[in-house]
Amino acid sequence: MSGIKRWLPLLAGSLFLLLLLWALYPASSPVTKQASISTLPPLTLTTLNGESLTTDTLLGQPFLLNVWASWCTNCRKEHALLQTLSGQLPIIGLNYRDTPDAAKGWLNSVGDPYSRVIDDQQGQTALALGVIGTPESWLIGPHGEVLARYVGPLTSEIWQTQFLPPLSANRTKETAQ
Repeated sequence: MSGIKRWLPLLAGSLFLLLLLWALYPASSPVTKQASISTLPPLTLTTLNGESLTTDTLLGQPFLLNVWASWCTNCRKEHALLQTLSGQLPIIGLNYRDTPDAAKGWLNSVGDPYSRVIDDQQGQTALALGVIGTPESWLIGPHGEVLARYVGPLTSEIWQTQFLPPLSANRTKETAQ
């Protein structure tokens, strides 16, 4: 019995470390992913302010959908860029598995780049979209088409190489029509 007691703390510590690494993996290993959906599905959403809306009400112009949480350390890394980008196109925040009070408090302290913030406390909207983790950014076209998607903290380089080209092409196409 004393042998089991000796190994129990090591086993518990190893299990904790594995769970911690598993939980942090999506945020610490940014990768470009093909979107699991090609068009934004019809969903009924609620904002942090209690406003009810559907995904259809978000359409009409390109926008950036940014999945974030106040507890997400990598979300802090991309926040300054989001503040800058908010002057170029609307940004819709999807507040993932967070409390409204924590989300509002965080936005009040660091600034709010979002046109609207969707409240996704239970993660159901993220699940419907196939979200992998936080942060995650999706470029959505004016008709709901997914133009680009990135899992991990958005950087200027990623914006310039993976998001700006499809955004520019979409704007050119829409202007020509």
